[in-house]
Amino acid sequence: MITACYIFLVLALSIMAEAMIGGFGMIIPLTGMSVFYFSMVHGWRMGLALGFFSGLVLDMLFGRTVPVSTLGLMAVSGVTVFWLLKGETKDFLLHAVPGMMTGLVAVLPAIAIYWRSMLFGGVWDIFFILLSSVISGALLLPLIVLCLDAASEWLGMELYRNARENIEERMQ
Repeated sequence: MITACYIFLVLALSIMAEAMIGGFGMIIPLTGMSVFYFSMVHGWRMGLALGFFSGLVLDMLFGRTVPVSTLGLMAVSGVTVFWLLKGETKDFLLHAVPGMMTGLVAVLPAIAIYWRSMLFGGVWDIFFILLSSVISGALLLPLIVLCLDAASEWLGMELYRNARENIEERMQ
């Protein structure tokens, strides 16, 4: 029960922060990074569900007619599966790589659907959106992992740094 409350609280704060930053015209995929974290800890199926519902809330807050956030946040589970199989969960600075991938995957559906309206600002608008989401993902995911792992350890829940061992145990 405490895990569900913790996930709800973290995602609600991520969605609120992303919507507030999005109101200023910046795309910083905080919700995608939170979905990535919980997908790593609790499995890709949980990540799909969290990405679906979080994306719907974001799309409703932004008033989008096409659920692009839903598609992007569900695709973050694919990054999770890739990172579980190929990446490292214990090295702090190496999390910049999945942060960049998460930022890119979370923002690509929005660019793919709304690219025509983004061109009114020029090609540089699209480039700036991609660049800002990739750089913010690379910088913020290691910090998010560190903070959420500290909170999870304090609450006595599963940790991100043990995600690979937990997945290997479940497979056996």
